[in-house]
Amino acid sequence: MKKFLIEKIKEFVLEDKFNKHDFSDGPGFEDPLVKIASINDSIFEDYKSIIGDFHFTPKEVFEKEFGENSLINGSVISISLPIGENIIKTNRKEKTIPSKEWTLLRSYGNERAVANYLIELLNQEGYKALAPAYSEWFNTISSQNGISSNWSERHIAYAVGLGTFSLNQAFITEKGISNRLISVVTDLVLENDDRTAEHHLANCLHFINGKCRACVRRCPINALSDNGIDKYPCFDKLYGEKGQEIAKKRGAILSSGSGCGLCQTRVPCERKNPTAKLKSMINKEFIATL
Repeated sequence: MKKFLIEKIKEFVLEDKFNKHDFSDGPGFEDPLVKIASINDSIFEDYKSIIGDFHFTPKEVFEKEFGENSLINGSVISISLPIGENIIKTNRKEKTIPSKEWTLLRSYGNERAVANYLIELLNQEGYKALAPAYSEWFNTISSQNGISSNWSERHIAYAVGLGTFSLNQAFITEKGISNRLISVVTDLVLENDDRTAEHHLANCLHFINGKCRACVRRCPINALSDNGIDKYPCFDKLYGEKGQEIAKKRGAILSSGSGCGLCQTRVPCERKNPTAKLKSMINKEFIATL
């Protein structure tokens, strides 16, 4: 069943019309990555202290939708949609505000279609499922840890083993940092994938060699530093009056969730895990000493 679902997800992303847009010569998203974790993985409880007690566990959000004790066992399916090369290319050359194509993909890419398709597949097989980030309970919260959501797609992606966080608090998979993440919770029990990363920042070159600060240099408003991202000026840049004025002149639309993405393009992790080659070299050097 796991293989069947992954194949169908890939087929849908690569072939369905949802992924074809007038504003791009190529697909909005490329070949997706899919991984799975058990709803009973202890990491989901850990997020209550790491993110905040407001963050839902898979069981909690499932029971909000289907009723108390409706989920005893099941799976969380997380999907990374790598952004198409043509879209990335347009944002790569920008310096102050995201490209029109990048912004339009963020506003109209409709990655929700992938979640809906997966839910429909699962329903057809007799299983219940929902996409928490598109539920009526999803919310963005301003807490002591900054701006957070009660269902973090990045934390879910880390839990299933899709990759790790980065200095700019985005998410680096084996296909890079330029991606969109979605997830579905289901009562279908699937084989789990392992979290193989040594730690939650293992795919970020800055935390391997201590030198890369490419994303920091790319930020036009200095919202990034060695301490990560200050989301408040980042949000103001995108959705404040000045950001809206610039976007309007260029034919772009900055709506809630549009995202800047400058720090996710023209960086070493743009379309790959930049630490993979470095780690491989380190391993070879170690083996040579044996």
